[in-house]
Amino acid sequence: MKKGLLLITALAFLGAPSFGQDKKEAKKQEKEAKQKSGKVKFNKFSIGGHGGHTIFYGDVRQYDWWLTDNAEERWNFAGGGYVAYQISPVFGANINVMGGTLGGVRRLAVNSPAGNSSIPPTQFTNVKFKNHFIDYTLNFTFNWVNLLYSDRTKERRVTSYLTGGIGFISFRSLKTGLYNDEFVNSVGYINQGTENHKNRTTETIFPLGIGVKFRLSRRFDLGLEYTHRFTFSDKLDATVGNTGVNDSYSYASMFLAFKFGKNKTSEEWVNPFQSLNKKLDDIETNLEGLAVDSDGDGVSDLFDKEPSTPADLAVDGSGRALDTDGDGVPDYLDSDPFTSKGARVDESGRELDSDADGVADSQDLEPNTPAGNLVNFQGKTIDLKAKDGESKSTVASGGTLLSIYFKVNSSRIDYWSSYDKLAEVAKVLKTNSGVKVNVVGHADKTGAEDYNKSLAEKRAQAAVDHLVKVYGIDAGRLTVVSEGFSKPLSQTDDALNVNRRVDFVVQ
Repeated sequence: MKKGLLLITALAFLGAPSFGQDKKEAKKQEKEAKQKSGKVKFNKFSIGGHGGHTIFYGDVRQYDWWLTDNAEERWNFAGGGYVAYQISPVFGANINVMGGTLGGVRRLAVNSPAGNSSIPPTQFTNVKFKNHFIDYTLNFTFNWVNLLYSDRTKERRVTSYLTGGIGFISFRSLKTGLYNDEFVNSVGYINQGTENHKNRTTETIFPLGIGVKFRLSRRFDLGLEYTHRFTFSDKLDATVGNTGVNDSYSYASMFLAFKFGKNKTSEEWVNPFQSLNKKLDDIETNLEGLAVDSDGDGVSDLFDKEPSTPADLAVDGSGRALDTDGDGVPDYLDSDPFTSKGARVDESGRELDSDADGVADSQDLEPNTPAGNLVNFQGKTIDLKAKDGESKSTVASGGTLLSIYFKVNSSRIDYWSSYDKLAEVAKVLKTNSGVKVNVVGHADKTGAEDYNKSLAEKRAQAAVDHLVKVYGIDAGRLTVVSEGFSKPLSQTDDALNVNRRVDFVVQ
């Protein structure tokens, strides 16, 4: 076993990351990695073949720590192949199959071990054996160099790993006299070793070892590996002793691996710190992105769906300018931000009025009114004269013109909500000089009754003042009326804006 320890130590020394790097190739691969977006992929599968020398440790062996000049011990070899999968830069797995021979001699004429007189001395003296075996193992590898290698920018040409696993050995073994080849004992043979038994003996094995690997190219690796295979059996040399020590054997081999895949690098040659470093850079970039708000709307560019919103605008959580009425036109561009739900609007956010009667399509009960007709708030035509020629005041009493709307707690005439509608009212009054109108102010329910009454009156008076000042309408034709909150158009909290209005009712 000392020899096995020496081999392990030597291979570990060879596997240390002390070899020079190919700088040009390292820079090239680093550049390619930076150019890729998303997760970088690496080759994971490989196959390989190996061959090497085997050494047996058990009862029929002359020396424990070195080879003798006996052919039965010196000329024992094995070979095989494997399929490997690299789980990560550090851990891998492979399935290995190999076949070969084991051998040993025992010369000295001594009594049986531990004074066991039931076992003839010939079992242990002046004998030799030959073992033919096939073993199957599932192995796991640990690339310890990948955890120690600190340079995150350079690629390596050499690495070292530890390996361990479990498997089975299927074998037959023949023991004969050292000098006369006389049959002594066998496992897996019949007729004193002259015929092979059709069924081999199978035992469990546990391989442990260390290896060193050299990267020859993108596709090929060359390596050296030493493993020691422990068993729960004392039958490998066709000798069962009573020392309590099971048989084992070692395998020192050279292998050549071929790697599959379209990627330029295999997983086992990737420095895990290099991948970690890239992920940290990505995180840092994302964190920097969270702090950037190009349009100053309070939503970072990383989540802003409108990264060029004008300054000082109210936006929602995704950075979009608010659109109170949901008509597709943001409030800062919307001439009528309280459009009815589902109504069709033009580019400025005003409801469409197909017949140009001053009543939006969504509220127009007579959508095809002839041009120039006077209509009420529902878009219905108002007859100003009776069939028999009576005055309009008798026939059209109660008719309503367009309404105008106000902001909360305001009696100010706004361009966005009132100017064009007041112009329509003025046009009707100028066209029909005999028409008189009640200008009726309304308020919502949010204030006290007295306050709402006063606010509604102020709104009606503001409309009258505008018609008199701007269009020259005779004030005597306009009567101010305040309803406060006594006649709301809507009873729901979601549509209080329609209650903040002034109606024009033909007397």
